[in-house]
Amino acid sequence: MRFQFDQLSGNQRYHLITQTITPRPIAWIMTKNENNSFNLAPFSYFSAISSDPALLVVSIGNKMDGLAKDTKQNLIREKECVLHIPSGDLANAVNESAANLDYGESELSRAGISLTNFTQTLPRIAEAKVAIHCRLFDIHTFGNAPFNAIYLEILDLYVDDDLVSEENNRTHIDNKKLNPLARLGGNDYALLGETVTIKRPN
Repeated sequence: MRFQFDQLSGNQRYHLITQTITPRPIAWIMTKNENNSFNLAPFSYFSAISSDPALLVVSIGNKMDGLAKDTKQNLIREKECVLHIPSGDLANAVNESAANLDYGESELSRAGISLTNFTQTLPRIAEAKVAIHCRLFDIHTFGNAPFNAIYLEILDLYVDDDLVSEENNRTHIDNKKLNPLARLGGNDYALLGETVTIKRPN
């Protein structure tokens, strides 16, 4: 079956994209609200794009009422965030944090998670095995929909000690132990499952 994207609505395109570009890693982003509470939300239009500088990109749209999503507002104002890579055991908490709440109402208690110290200005989720402190690097607006490509520069990376080993002067992170949660289409998520190791050719 062929789908001509110039003949489809934005909503139809969204559903086709999210069901075929899979699995997608989840950026579980915490930012500071104006009232000093913390906002937490998951985004799956997300990827690493550069190592030097160390850049990530997250695409964030607007709310149904046209206002900027809380994460976007906070990033523009505060210029920083803590981005977590959630494990499979946090699936319910990630899903709960996607609820549409009023600005300033924190998702943390709803998601049933706790915080621990991380940076001078932002904590991290204690239950998350990977946390990345980022600062806002750049923003690009594009398309007919109110989406922004938000570029984040990595400043500091926390990885749970249980995931880390050293071999031949190289750091190895055990993705099986991390078991990262990934996004599929609709209400579906994926876990790591079987992995395949293939040596790259010279």
